[in-house]
Amino acid sequence: MSSGVTRLERRAAKYRFGEFELLPSQAALWRAGVRVPLMPKPLATLVVLVERAGETVSKDDLLSEVWSGTSVEENNLTQSVSTLRKVLGEKRGENRYIATEPGNGYRFVAQVTRTEDAPTQAAGSALTLVPNGAVGQSSPVFRRMVLFASLAALLCVAAGVWFWTHRASGQIARRKSVAILRIRDLSKSSSEAWLQTALPEMLTSELATDGKLHAIPAEDVVRWRSDLGKGSETTRYADLLRQARSSFGTDTFVIGTYLVMGTCPDCQVRVDLGLYDAGTGDRLANIIDEGPQKDLLDLTTRLGGKLRAGMGVGGTPAAPLPWPAPGAAREYAEGLNALRRIDPISARDHLQAAANADPSNALIHAALADAWTALGYGLRANDESRRAYELSSSLGRLDQLGIEARYRMSAHQWDRAIEIYQSIFRLFPDSLEDGLNLARAQGRAMKVADVSATLGILRKLPTPAGNDPRIDALEAQDAGLARDYPKTREYARRAANEAKSRGAQYMFARARLLEGGAMQTMGDPNYYAVQTEGRKVCESIGDRQCVSMAWRIRGNERFYTGHFAEAQEAYLQGVAVARELGDRAELANLLQGLSIVAESNLEWDRAEQHLLEALSLKKETGYNPSQVREQLAELYLRLGRLSDAAGTAEEALSEAQKTNAREDIGEVYLVQSNLARLHGRLDIAQELGEKAVAELRASNSNADLTRALAALSSTLTARGDLSNAEKRLAEANPGNYPEGSATIELARAELLLAKGLFQQAAENAKRSAADFGNIRLQENAALALVTEANALEMLGQTSDALRTCQEAERSAARSPYPLAVTRARLTAWHLDTKSAPNVPADLEAKVQTLKNPELSLEEDFGRALRAKRTGAPDAKPLFQAVATQAQARGYLTLERRARSLEQ
Repeated sequence: MSSGVTRLERRAAKYRFGEFELLPSQAALWRAGVRVPLMPKPLATLVVLVERAGETVSKDDLLSEVWSGTSVEENNLTQSVSTLRKVLGEKRGENRYIATEPGNGYRFVAQVTRTEDAPTQAAGSALTLVPNGAVGQSSPVFRRMVLFASLAALLCVAAGVWFWTHRASGQIARRKSVAILRIRDLSKSSSEAWLQTALPEMLTSELATDGKLHAIPAEDVVRWRSDLGKGSETTRYADLLRQARSSFGTDTFVIGTYLVMGTCPDCQVRVDLGLYDAGTGDRLANIIDEGPQKDLLDLTTRLGGKLRAGMGVGGTPAAPLPWPAPGAAREYAEGLNALRRIDPISARDHLQAAANADPSNALIHAALADAWTALGYGLRANDESRRAYELSSSLGRLDQLGIEARYRMSAHQWDRAIEIYQSIFRLFPDSLEDGLNLARAQGRAMKVADVSATLGILRKLPTPAGNDPRIDALEAQDAGLARDYPKTREYARRAANEAKSRGAQYMFARARLLEGGAMQTMGDPNYYAVQTEGRKVCESIGDRQCVSMAWRIRGNERFYTGHFAEAQEAYLQGVAVARELGDRAELANLLQGLSIVAESNLEWDRAEQHLLEALSLKKETGYNPSQVREQLAELYLRLGRLSDAAGTAEEALSEAQKTNAREDIGEVYLVQSNLARLHGRLDIAQELGEKAVAELRASNSNADLTRALAALSSTLTARGDLSNAEKRLAEANPGNYPEGSATIELARAELLLAKGLFQQAAENAKRSAADFGNIRLQENAALALVTEANALEMLGQTSDALRTCQEAERSAARSPYPLAVTRARLTAWHLDTKSAPNVPADLEAKVQTLKNPELSLEEDFGRALRAKRTGAPDAKPLFQAVATQAQARGYLTLERRARSLEQ
């Protein structure tokens, strides 16, 4: 939450002017009992002006107060004041509330009544339908109204506390519940088939609007019917009711038909509904009504009233249904239907058409936000969520809160979203849907313990709500956030089993993918069968987003086990689906996978192109691009483009730190550690390596942690700290990860070489080179072969060492990494006493160009070794010079080797 809102929430006073009431402690502006949507900065501006009513507040003071010293332009303030004028209803040229003092600032000119806070409500008081008011100079009638509102507010709080405390003991008050199972089209023409979506949606909204009934969301019913398949249309009422009761546990169900008579838009719609008792299957009421299609809202309201009467629940909605205007209703319904078919492109087009026809409807913009989210456009989704929030003041209070919560989620304002969902759940503790919304918000805020607590409360709901598979699925995701993969697997398996028993294929497929992902991380060999089962179910029910994600998971696994062709095929399958759906966020993820495959195929330009496109997509869709930048930095490092690698890594670190993405932060530190090592800064390399290990350990990223531990061990070995180098290697666990095992073997070979265990060092280096070669990391294979050659040389096996070094040259030639090629050539030169006595000119020039202190020391060390082997008199002073330079630069292992050989 912004600092402006935080500052407001500490204030205790309340202010009334005209028909408005400003409550800084709640960061809220109310108008005639309805909360007015207002963004934090305009709200903070209003508070400052109202607190200093009658006084001219300078622009500098406003910028300082509202923006807390942040550097912003004056037009930010101008925009905030303009927003306030619109919210307060001021027309151009009017100064009923805010007057502009040219050259000075702004003055609040309306009469303001200030009162101190009465005892406040508990957290979540946003559910109060009418805020506590300031009595001031108001009339006795108004005072009685305020007193009634205050009592109502206290009763709401008391009810919330009662629900909350009784829930802990399992005594949850249940409202009567209902689900609209289906309303079939009996018309001869299919031109008005959209009413099959519109009527259940409108009726559900009408029945749920005042909170007296628990109406199962229409979306959940559509998902349930989809799981049943086409047979649900011909299923006998008794069987349909039995299946519905086992899934929803509601008291009553509605099944009906509609018939369109005449030619639309002047047609009549006749609706025939049956209200059934869920336990006995008895028909409780038969409700028939009809009306013009253009008056569909009135028809739905009448039907809702009759259904309420049939269930013995009185009352009418506190506010009219927020259904779109007749000119937009069809497009809105078609858009909802497309969203539920997981066709986000079609959904976006329909909903955009609806928004064009009825631009002020909050529900349309909320649904359009869902479509943009499904397409991976985070920024556009946030814009639509904000628009829905700004337009929601005409809705009922619960609808307003629901839309605001979704906006806060899209804006990553987790605390406010949690506050709203918590308030709703306290008022309706029998609502599984509201509890799941709260748990999801807590999960996005990384409040792992709170998620578990909320899900524990949901498990106490009576079946079938209490054992709904979504509870276990969220528990599995929560465990995944904590990197507790055994728990992730267990709860995902439970969710899959429960979903299967209910025939809930959508939930079953996603739970199996979640279970398979945990199994893969844990090294369980059966993971692929589980993932494949999930993917096939996704395909069978037409869940294309799920299919795309499953192919990406498969591609990741195939790549990390060295099956590059299969990995590429899996990624391409996923790309095809993502492009078909228009899911640009998922497309970015898949392009990252294709990039690493391109690297393994030595297609460097293509690898960079994939990453640059992925980076563009991440920015376009509003998602954090730090992971893509980190991957791009690693690519530049492999290409020897060190300045590009350094700049890209710095950008990646900045982006990752904004969201505390610890795995990404750890990976960037690892890149920066490698860069420091290349520049001969061993102390900085060790410091960054330690940071990388800490971050990756905290994120439980085993594969990257293995690489970081091996790199840190290598740095410690170079610095002569062999005991700690050994400890770091002991902590590494490569699992079923070829690059991890190869990296560990190379670091261990370097350590063994430093200890003088040359035979073991040669064996480890040889295994490392083979593993790196298998996964096509040719430069790493070359470096491992150079290490093997050095060990063989120490064993006196010079000819074998030379052959190994020549193999290293061939391997390095397949990589653009200049250091590997240069090290291989230098080692081959000092091993081959038949070659020219001096380092070849082109090789010397390359060493100078790379400016790598470690490489320069190796060149001098190789020159000393060659002199010793040929019996040259300058061998001893050459070793002494190497030892001195190595000591000065912190390469203590090399110093020791040089001093041992100078004798």
